[in-house]
Amino acid sequence: MNSQGQNLSSEVILRRIDAIIRELELLRSLVSASETQQPTEDLAQKLFGILGHGNWEEYDLKLDWQRFEA
Repeated sequence: MNSQGQNLSSEVILRRIDAIIRELELLRSLVSASETQQPTEDLAQKLFGILGHGNWEEYDLKLDWQRFEA
């Protein structure tokens, strides 16, 4: 194979490597995005106590929700 054939082959290989790198970057971003969307723990547990350190026994259904009933 002459030097022109080797250059052509090198160019083809380099273009393919660049395409593979782009594909891998896309896959990486998709995986990263899907990991951030999945909650790591129960949302209720995460939010419970965020405004203070109360407990479930302190919860008053009438004060919190039933006052809105017509």
